[in-house]
Amino acid sequence: MAIRCIVVTPERTELDTEATSVTLPMFDGSLGVLPNRAPMIGRLGYGKLELETSAGPQRFFVDGGFAQVEGNTVNLLTSRSIPVDLLDVGEAEKALAEALDMSARTPEQAQLRETAIRRARGQLRAAR
Repeated sequence: MAIRCIVVTPERTELDTEATSVTLPMFDGSLGVLPNRAPMIGRLGYGKLELETSAGPQRFFVDGGFAQVEGNTVNLLTSRSIPVDLLDVGEAEKALAEALDMSARTPEQAQLRETAIRRARGQLRAAR
């Protein structure tokens, strides 16, 4: 039995494929999804989406968003999805350094800094 995984960004549907299992980067840790899982809705974190397909494993960096599991369908709404093969460790390390150097004098700046740090760390983990 297969799971249909659909990844949608503001620009387009990035992915629509079948997999035997899906691992989601949730805000508070990873979540494995197998066929016939109970329905759920959750907040995505910044990290690696992993799919086991008949053609082999597929890996993507997802940039936060929301996940819905219903029936044997996993729907992800994210601001962007990048194949892990296209990520560069050097660029991710640079983005993390820049995020750590951001000012956090106001609550708004602190929130932006924290989001940038989470995004960069997720990208770095996915790139490695």
